[in-house]
Amino acid sequence: MTTALALSFGSPPEHCHPLDVFAVRAGQLAARVGRGLSFIDAIDMAYSAAIWSGLADQYGDDVVQAVLADAFTGVRKEIKK
Repeated sequence: MTTALALSFGSPPEHCHPLDVFAVRAGQLAARVGRGLSFIDAIDMAYSAAIWSGLADQYGDDVVQAVLADAFTGVRKEIKK
């Protein structure tokens, strides 16, 4: 069973790699963009979670940003001026 599938079935987080959990949660935020959540707010929330959880320190900003880029690929960015 893949990590994403395991997470969707409610498998305990201790059985999932932290970056996989982060990727799934970032994807969930990405799916909410345009349905009341702005692109910038979603990215900020996900990146703040990576900092708060220690993922940015443990794996580095480049890895965190790569996960975010993957999760938000294809998301329509409606940035209000």
